[in-house]
Amino acid sequence: MTLDSRGAAGSSPLPSGTVTLFLTDIEGSTQHWEQGSAAMSLALGRHNELLRGAIEGHGGHVFKTVGDAFCAAFSRASDAIAAAVAAQRAVESEDWSAVGGMRVRMALHSGTTDERDGDYFGPVVNRVARLLGVVHGGQLVLSGTTAQLLRGVMPEGTDLRDLGEHRLKDLVEPERVFQVLAPGLPEAFPPLLSLQSLPNNLPRQITVLIGRDDVVAQIEEMVGRHAMVTIVGTGGVGKTRVALQVGADTLDASGDGVWFVDLAPLIDPHLAVEAIAAVFGVRLHPERSAIETLEEYLKRKRLLLILDNCEHIVDEVARVAASILRSCPNVRLLATSREPLRIEGERVYRMPSLGFPPENRELNAGDAMRYGAVALFAERAAASDGRFVLSDESAQIVADICRRLDGIALAIELAAARVKVLAPRQLAQKLDERFHVLTGGSRTALPRQQTMRALIDWSYDLLTQKEQQLFRKLAVFAGGWTLETASQVCAGESEASLEAWEVLELISSLVDKSLVLVEPAAEQERYVLLESIRQYAAERLDSSGERDVVARAHATAYLDLAQRLDEMRESSPRRAWRAIAEPERENWRAALDWSLSERGETVLGQRLVGTVGSWWWIVSATEALPWVDAARKAAGEATPQEVHASLDVAEASLYSGLRQLEQSYAAASRAMERYAELDDHPGAGRAQLLAANALVHLGQHEAAQELATKALARFRENNATRSTSMALMHLATAQEAAGDIDAARALCVEALSNWKTIEWDGGEADFMIYLAELEFRAGNVQTALEIAAQALQKQREMNDRQLILTNLTNTSAYFLSIDRHDEAVAHAREALALAMREDLAVFVAWTLQHLAAIAALRSAGSQRAHEDAPRAARLLGFVDARLEQLGARRTYTEHQEWDRAISALKEDLGSAELERCMKEGRAWGQERAIAEALAIP
Repeated sequence: MTLDSRGAAGSSPLPSGTVTLFLTDIEGSTQHWEQGSAAMSLALGRHNELLRGAIEGHGGHVFKTVGDAFCAAFSRASDAIAAAVAAQRAVESEDWSAVGGMRVRMALHSGTTDERDGDYFGPVVNRVARLLGVVHGGQLVLSGTTAQLLRGVMPEGTDLRDLGEHRLKDLVEPERVFQVLAPGLPEAFPPLLSLQSLPNNLPRQITVLIGRDDVVAQIEEMVGRHAMVTIVGTGGVGKTRVALQVGADTLDASGDGVWFVDLAPLIDPHLAVEAIAAVFGVRLHPERSAIETLEEYLKRKRLLLILDNCEHIVDEVARVAASILRSCPNVRLLATSREPLRIEGERVYRMPSLGFPPENRELNAGDAMRYGAVALFAERAAASDGRFVLSDESAQIVADICRRLDGIALAIELAAARVKVLAPRQLAQKLDERFHVLTGGSRTALPRQQTMRALIDWSYDLLTQKEQQLFRKLAVFAGGWTLETASQVCAGESEASLEAWEVLELISSLVDKSLVLVEPAAEQERYVLLESIRQYAAERLDSSGERDVVARAHATAYLDLAQRLDEMRESSPRRAWRAIAEPERENWRAALDWSLSERGETVLGQRLVGTVGSWWWIVSATEALPWVDAARKAAGEATPQEVHASLDVAEASLYSGLRQLEQSYAAASRAMERYAELDDHPGAGRAQLLAANALVHLGQHEAAQELATKALARFRENNATRSTSMALMHLATAQEAAGDIDAARALCVEALSNWKTIEWDGGEADFMIYLAELEFRAGNVQTALEIAAQALQKQREMNDRQLILTNLTNTSAYFLSIDRHDEAVAHAREALALAMREDLAVFVAWTLQHLAAIAALRSAGSQRAHEDAPRAARLLGFVDARLEQLGARRTYTEHQEWDRAISALKEDLGSAELERCMKEGRAWGQERAIAEALAIP
């Protein structure tokens, strides 16, 4: 039977609010399966029938089954206990001799739950699972909370036996446990398998563990297979809490128990052995070494020993742990540290941060709570201020807070505690001052665990002088770095500087100490600092007086990289080029911010703008233009002529991408003059090509052909394969605009063939857009649609957003031209969303025109025209005004669409009313225009 979110057999909604949860599982089921899988399969089928019948027969809802475990929910506790008693009686009365007997454990617990998508989440679910974990086969127990709900409504013949308070394996508040007594149910059982009945010294925890189920399961699997496991991670990530939970979960399989040793308070490393011995009550003898005495005791034991907070005495802990592993075959070790112990037999588990939602994802409260970081924030915020409830409105803000805090548990807890004085939005705004905000941890915690600054201070102070020096310098990187760039930026010529050969070893050490993270990649690994750690390192860099020296080295390194990438574009596969370029976007931003600032180096920044500006479409042309403007304003006598020319080319390229063609032509013309003076043929060719592209769309076809032909000759002379292909394409566009479709098609095919020789991945899709436009202009609309669809698939694979946008806008117009309105609307809406996200104003205007034209043409001559036509006319008025403001021109595709739409609107509205509506639309703002366009069905 398939279950869904409506509960049992999909008959009615799952209970919500305060519910009673009923969990069961079969004791020793693994052994049953090993003894005979066929017999166990039949027995399990019967078991499932009995439990499901009892649950559903008493109004329960089976919301999940996992193996032989049943999870059910009841609106009323009285129904839950009646179902549980019936289920246990049915199991006890059945003949299970074929599988050597069957005993089922059962537990009930009540509380307020979080129900999502047919499942339950939250502390109540975790609590009942922990309660089930202490029960014996055949035993039915319930919590004190459920017992309270059953007062006066117990089923006839049933009673409760108070088993007292028991610490469960969630390590939080003890639970009052009651055994259910009823005719037909066994009564005599050994003591519950709770923490106080098993040997351990695991400390009680005040709060539940959130968002770590997968991590705990992975570590438990490692502990089961290996004698020594070390949980490594940055400070505050939650290593200790996870280690304690692993200890609790493995307690009943550890023979002589699980024992926790907190090494954090130790100052003298040599006291480590004494601290361990004290946990076991082992008396040390003066005539024998401490480690020998401890080993003599542990040799006879089978247990798990947790060594917590090892990093500050790691060498001594490593020596002690290695000795225990050699001498005590049945002792397993679980350590937590900010760096591995690096001893034989050790397995390292690198603790991840809590999961948080990806950036720019729409979230409601339910979606957000699926992420451990958000769930932790919500729980701790509610504990700090009982009025706090995560809402759909605050979910996005809280997700952003958790993201900016890198999912570090301590940082999230400290931030959540501030909701009693700061609303989530205020808290998010203050995260730039995070070391002042993230304070006020538990007064009973060690000082280094009370604030984020103290936490990172602790790690920093444990570093060697050279490690500290490199760590500070790494703050200059934004969005990560490679080993090559780190060596270039962080090594220097002065006597006190690091040597390039030292950087690898020092970065490796910082990775081991959990201050630097590694991001594996196919070609080259990248390294990153968590944002909180980077801010701390930046403060250290500023206070050291090294900021400007390191920032200059960083900007120089990224100028070198930009220049290499610019050369690579002529002959390297696009995928390889983008694999290098795209991860460095944040570093180029940082280099530009510094070099064009008052403290920066202006010419260096101008060179960087001139280099990256012409291909900053990988991020945003609108973002790059202010940098070009800033570089121009900073120009003076020290600015070389070739730098001026490169800024002109960058500006022309960016305006071309934005389809602001008059501005593009003006910048390209200046560049042509400068490169002619410099006698720079490759530079002149690039400027000529940009000018030719602008002139085509400005209607000056002959001049465009002349410039494109000159550029083509220059590129062929210099064996610039990629630029040669682009020149052929621009020449084809000029021929198309002049009306020679056959010549344009031939040039386009030649360009595509030439392009394939450099393996510019997906590059053929760029040319397919041109081919589609050619076919559309030739009247072959179906062919144009087929070519555009093939190109769009390739562009999506490459995630080439601007070309995707171009293709979507064109395709919308193609569909509209043959009255396939639904497809036209779908493509236009997707294009509008992408244009808004990329902040490309011209494309926003064009997509609004498409939607307006669809409204005008779809309803032309019909009864709907009285509603659609005025809106379409106003939108077209807005588009006209916006294109004039941007200095953008319509291409052939947009022109033919505009003409058809205007003609239809004249028929429906008349010339005077059309003019009035268009004038009204010219006064609209973009926000109003977008809202009106999206209202078009």
